[in-house]
Amino acid sequence: MIGSDEETQPLIEYSSIPSRENLDDVISININTDPDFDQMVYGYRKCRWRVILTYILSILTCGIPFLVFHWCPRFLLYVTSIRCCFQLADQVLVIETYQKKCKSYYIHKIIDKHIADASGLLNEGFEDEFGGEKGPIDSADDLYTPLHLDDGTKLNVQQFRLFRHKKQYLIWDTARARWIRLAGVERGATCAQLHALAARPPCSERRLRILNIYGLNEIKVPVQTIMTLILLEVFNPFYMFQIFTIAVWIAERYYYYCIAIVLMSTFGVATSVIQTKKNQESLRATVEAYATVELWGGRRVDSRALCPGDVLVLPAHGCTMLCDAALLTGSAIVNESMLTGESVPVTKTALQRVDKEFNLKEHSSSVLFCGTKVIQTRYYSNEPVKAVVLRTGYNTCKGELVRSILYPVPADFKFDRDSYKFIFILACIALVGLGYTVALKAARSLTAGDIVLKALDIITIVVPPALPAAMTVGKLYAVSRLKQARISCLNTRAVNVSGSLDCICFDKTGTLTEDGLDMWGVVAVSSAVAPPILGRPQRDPRQMNDLHDLKIGMACCHSLTLLNGELAGDPLDLKMFESTGWRLEEPEVPERDHYEMLTPTVVRPKRPANINVDDMHMPLEVGIVSQYQFVSTLQRSSVAVRLLGEDVVRVYCKGAPEMLRTLCRPDTVPTNLNEVLSSYAEKGYRVIAMSTRIMEVTFKQLQKMKREDVECDLEFLGLVIMENRLKAATTGIIQELKEANIHVVMITGDNIHTAVSVAKECGILTSGERVVHLNVEHGTGLPHLYCESTVHGVGVGGRVSFERSWRSVDSGHGSWRSADARADAESAPDEPRYKIVMTGDTWKALREQYPNAVGRVIERGAVFARMSPDQKQQLVLDYQALGYYVGMCGDGANDCGALRAAHTGISLSELESSVAAPFTSAQPDIVCVARVLREGRAALSTSFGVFKFMIAYSLTEFFSVAFLYYFDANLTDFEFLYIDVALIVNFAFFFGMTQAHTGKLCKIPPLTSLLGIVPLVSIGGQMVLFAIAQYLAYLALSYFPWYVRHTYAGAEANMCWENYAIFATSMFQYIIMVIVFSHGSPYRRSVITNKHLMISVIIMTGLCLYITIAPPDWLADFFELKMPKDRLLSYIIIALASFNFVLSLFFERFIVEYLMEGKQMIPKFLKERRVRKTPHMMVKRQLTGVDYLTCDSVVTFDEDTKNNMFVSGSE
Repeated sequence: MIGSDEETQPLIEYSSIPSRENLDDVISININTDPDFDQMVYGYRKCRWRVILTYILSILTCGIPFLVFHWCPRFLLYVTSIRCCFQLADQVLVIETYQKKCKSYYIHKIIDKHIADASGLLNEGFEDEFGGEKGPIDSADDLYTPLHLDDGTKLNVQQFRLFRHKKQYLIWDTARARWIRLAGVERGATCAQLHALAARPPCSERRLRILNIYGLNEIKVPVQTIMTLILLEVFNPFYMFQIFTIAVWIAERYYYYCIAIVLMSTFGVATSVIQTKKNQESLRATVEAYATVELWGGRRVDSRALCPGDVLVLPAHGCTMLCDAALLTGSAIVNESMLTGESVPVTKTALQRVDKEFNLKEHSSSVLFCGTKVIQTRYYSNEPVKAVVLRTGYNTCKGELVRSILYPVPADFKFDRDSYKFIFILACIALVGLGYTVALKAARSLTAGDIVLKALDIITIVVPPALPAAMTVGKLYAVSRLKQARISCLNTRAVNVSGSLDCICFDKTGTLTEDGLDMWGVVAVSSAVAPPILGRPQRDPRQMNDLHDLKIGMACCHSLTLLNGELAGDPLDLKMFESTGWRLEEPEVPERDHYEMLTPTVVRPKRPANINVDDMHMPLEVGIVSQYQFVSTLQRSSVAVRLLGEDVVRVYCKGAPEMLRTLCRPDTVPTNLNEVLSSYAEKGYRVIAMSTRIMEVTFKQLQKMKREDVECDLEFLGLVIMENRLKAATTGIIQELKEANIHVVMITGDNIHTAVSVAKECGILTSGERVVHLNVEHGTGLPHLYCESTVHGVGVGGRVSFERSWRSVDSGHGSWRSADARADAESAPDEPRYKIVMTGDTWKALREQYPNAVGRVIERGAVFARMSPDQKQQLVLDYQALGYYVGMCGDGANDCGALRAAHTGISLSELESSVAAPFTSAQPDIVCVARVLREGRAALSTSFGVFKFMIAYSLTEFFSVAFLYYFDANLTDFEFLYIDVALIVNFAFFFGMTQAHTGKLCKIPPLTSLLGIVPLVSIGGQMVLFAIAQYLAYLALSYFPWYVRHTYAGAEANMCWENYAIFATSMFQYIIMVIVFSHGSPYRRSVITNKHLMISVIIMTGLCLYITIAPPDWLADFFELKMPKDRLLSYIIIALASFNFVLSLFFERFIVEYLMEGKQMIPKFLKERRVRKTPHMMVKRQLTGVDYLTCDSVVTFDEDTKNNMFVSGSE
């Protein structure tokens, strides 16, 4: 049976199967394992003669090619392998492209696997699990082990090919010539099929086969050894350059400086290795977990031996889930804080046995996710609580979270890209210096060895060896200051990125408003009139009749439970239940006699209440029969209950009023529902609708019914009004952000009216601003969008159809005006005074039907309500596509995707879900956003300053050495040491200690491009001043009658007057540049407030004066200084340094900072070029004050902008 031809045939049939000739041509395929990336796979096969030739050439060239292959592994693939079809390939190259900008390369070996060959598993130490005596095989189904693929299909084969990419298995489907991701057993299955799968425990042979397909159930975080980390760090291109530098210096006998560099490098490597090791071990300790679990049938196994299809028996007192599993019987109370950030207990109910396709999101109320904690389980009679394993290892939800940490989205930050380009520019300058040195020394008839050493020496000077350490220090200081403000940072790189933010998105509930809700009152339907209307509000629900359906619904439509005698559950459910004055009981023995079914939860009034049933007085007790948990996509939850003594089932459903009105019978919906709903929502209240129906069904019939068949034909009961207050700090921070010209957006899952009201209250929508409601109308054809505008809540302009095209003359917005005009863009008289608000349904229709209009809509977008977690992430990506640097602040619940997608995510939850964001605040309000912005801007300004300081230092030293080379001299060993260690390393260490500016946030964010006109003019101008000062120092020396030009007397003979003049002048220039490049307001405090740096500058200035004017003989001999015969030269050098300081300070502060940065006095074509490269600036140009009133315009972009817009959000 095992080897039969039937078993090797695919389970699925295809209408057309590619021919062998076509299969042989398939050498590249697009895979879709991650929607954020464009992924291409290419097949390669190793070529023996290429491998041999590569090794021979590498040996002959001392292994240099293998060093290059270590930095770029794909080069090794290119030279040792040939591209071929996947049938012949033994390895694949996966190229991932993110937003058409960042490319990542992965190389994986292709593995040929036999489904029954589990020797690898047995070698892992699981002989006890599978190596024992084999059990009987009753039927062929016992060995039926298909491969479940991500597209919902199955493959029933004995042998298959796979490779592992980012901890996920991709299977080769020969019939369709595609690589498809391996999925869990739930993919493509119905709920009934999952129940049938767990009808009996799988035999050992089948478990062995399944485990061989999916691998061990473990989320293994790789922790590298110390030696591996050291080697990886040392083989970094920068440290390899340092090794080359040290080799050159040793050849030139610069021993002391070599020792200093070795010590600095050792410290840098050690710090990096220790931090990396600590992070890896911390992540492993957080995510790795093993335990012994019980399978149905009484067998206990190691959790790593779990495989999809196993049936778990959950203990009564809880456990930690080590896989994703669907609950089949009973119920469980779970803490899902690891995934959602909310520590409130969640009740999970058994999966219904219905013939409906299983959907992980829709049926999440029946799924126990890996990493969550089961607090306790409830069972019926003596039947155990069972769950079928769906996914294991990295396929689980926890595995996906860990994968997002191990393989983060590549960050495309302009500052980082430009820094690498600048290093390349320095390398070009170094080549120029090399040519100059070779030509000069060759003309002086130096030996070839001396020429080579001098030429290599000048290369080592241009690229500063301390640059990476100096760049890191500033960010570490910012992280330390954030830690003091109770804001933790997981990724130091995110600090600089946060300084560039110009758009910030906020969640509403728990972020802008308080977590808890207060009961305001209820509005019940008055059935005394026809048609029904909503009556007067009842502020205290306790005053309502206990027999009122609305009150019964409030008392039972929830997922609350008793933990240690205390009510626990969702805060909204808790407040609603407590307002009824009822009590909840969970009998130890299910009350089968009372309700004719197993009912673990009963609610009853605290005061006596009776109902009449068949002329008998029965106590009012409500037994909760079945629960349908809240699902964000459905926007509702419901329960099926039975009143004591009744033989019917009552359904109570609560949720969004907009959703429930579509599920209720039209004759029961109040005629004034829209009016009443708007009145409360516009005041900021959270409004929940309640409805009911009566069903004459048995418990077994109910269990077989689909949810949509239960939640239909409802009767509208009324509204429950909850009060949600703003947090104290919200309004002030929103106002500060808007004054800083930052685009502020609210993204929430709440009602649109409530969201708009809160937005007005906190200042996201300002008074007098026109609010454009973008709505969707679903007709017989495609969805149609239309706009309705209001000012102060009063409609203006009527209903306007949303047009696909948009024509408008250039309004000038987005062009580079003066600083004051540009900074005041939010309040300028000609700025369009309107903001757009919409719901998730409208957002979906906009992206599907009007994709070209997304940019101009979200440019003025302010409130996005009823947004699902996926839609939140889409919106963040679309803002990024517009050229914004986007920040996202949320409390962790349903915000993880958006927090990960944003350039900077700030979580207000300290629970495990906070790993989705680089920043986590212990203080649960948005004050942290302003603090992160300030520290980020200060860190970015510091990075710019440090980078310019280190570049200016290397170029200044390059000028000094090149100048002295002309006189056949050089700086001495200890002069190099003094400059590089006593001055540069010293200043670089204290540079970043200047704290962030404490005043208002500046309206203009810091620069992000090192290759822009401003930083290039800054560095270039300073270099000209420094070069002139050094030349004037030599010129002054040449006018003294005792001056005699230095002649070459050997490589070590550098003591000369030219050396003194250049060295003395350059000493002061290094001090000048640290003051000049230490920018203060508006991003940092004044450099004077940096006490450590100021003390260091004062001490080093005094020491430099001492060395220049009258050093003792021992000090002059130490530096090998040839002191001038006339002290007048020393005073001239000090005067030159003073003038250099004044001119440099004037140039940097007035010309660069004030005129170029502040007043934007730069060439017009450069301003226009930046506008055309930034899509949101182009959109602003087209905006007018009458948009969405006349709607007759079209935005045009240049070709580059068209190609780059919305690549992240398009599907």
